[in-house]
Amino acid sequence: MKKLLLVAAICLFSSALFAQLSSPISLGVHGGLVSTKLDANMNGASIKENAKNGMMLGVFARININKWYIQPELNYVVRKSETVIAGESYDFKTKTMDIPMLLGYKIVKLPLFKLRAFAGPVASFNIDNSFSQSVKDQFGDPDFKSAVWNGKVGAGVDVWKLTLDVDYEFGLTDVSSEFLKKNKMVNITLGFRFF
Repeated sequence: MKKLLLVAAICLFSSALFAQLSSPISLGVHGGLVSTKLDANMNGASIKENAKNGMMLGVFARININKWYIQPELNYVVRKSETVIAGESYDFKTKTMDIPMLLGYKIVKLPLFKLRAFAGPVASFNIDNSFSQSVKDQFGDPDFKSAVWNGKVGAGVDVWKLTLDVDYEFGLTDVSSEFLKKNKMVNITLGFRFF
């Protein structure tokens, strides 16, 4: 009987402790559109950057601390962009694994609705690049860096377990040591929180 009471007490204490620890943490998945412009710089050349749409899929955790939260993410991102130099069009496509670390604030916090703002750094690790034939003909294979840093600012809405985020992401470091410089992106993502 004592063993049974001890096991019951341990289970009750463990479940209460787990509830306390897990309640402020949410896990979820999200995906969406990524509209990217790639900043280019060539001395004396007329340059125009055009945005193209890519995609993003990822997972996130949200650690809630009253109205504040910390949100680490792991995202697979496909970015596409077009650069026009002296009338010639060049298409770029990059695949990266991005790790944002966002700090957010809940402007409106209701049981089934939240309005949020967030900002933070993004570590972006290059997985693969592909270029149009015109890029290869003119420049060879551009040398993209294996890792770059970006910054991100945005806003989001939570309705029940659904999340909708819109953010602006900007390059803090150059993506290439050649004429390609910093990324400029607008991201729109829709997600679902499991708990």
